Amino acid sequence: MEIKKDNYFENARNFFLVADQEELVRKLGLQADGDFIYLRVMDIQYRISQKLGDIQRSKDGINYMYEKSHDAALSIFDYLTWSKDDRKLSGEFVSLKGMGFNSHAYLFEGHGGIYERGGAMFSGKSGKLSKVLDRFDGKKMGSADVSSVFEVFDGFPICFQFWEGDDEYTPRIFFLWDANTAQFIHLETTFYLLNMVLDRMAELFEEEIN
Repeated sequence: MEIKKDNYFENARNFFLVADQEELVRKLGLQADGDFIYLRVMDIQYRISQKLGDIQRSKDGINYMYEKSHDAALSIFDYLTWSKDDRKLSGEFVSLKGMGFNSHAYLFEGHGGIYERGGAMFSGKSGKLSKVLDRFDGKKMGSADVSSVFEVFDGFPICFQFWEGDDEYTPRIFFLWDANTAQFIHLETTFYLLNMVLDRMAELFEEEIN
């Protein structure tokens, strides 16, 4: 299955292709060899074709395969092209609403949204979930039944929280963001980024189960 190449994808890739790629490499402290720009995303090594904008991923940094995730592509392109040269973390984690971003709340919090789907995925399996989070070299927190702060991109952390369900509440996940997230990605991109994160967590979760 090929990546979905809709207008969002094509626009994001074109922004990357017309950008000063040497400047992108410099501002983000990345490696490049004239053919590819290399980027770590959680525990996966990525490389992006500097001429075509094709995105490939590798678990070992040697054997690469084409990325098929539309969410991953949009997240990576946005991080590369939008991140500010003077970006700086605030050190304060807040909700999207805490940053004044409410337009996509139903995609996160609504019935069948990201938080509900993630809660159902990890319900009753908190031990395996903790092992998955360990793969991201995160810092365990005490703010939920399972929680961790880990970097999605180098220097860009998010806070993951999971609460097991009970008689009153269904299991839920929640994500908190650095208050300066908009210096790294568009806030609209958070939806794609969380889908990318959960897809990778689901892959690792299956490995732990099997």
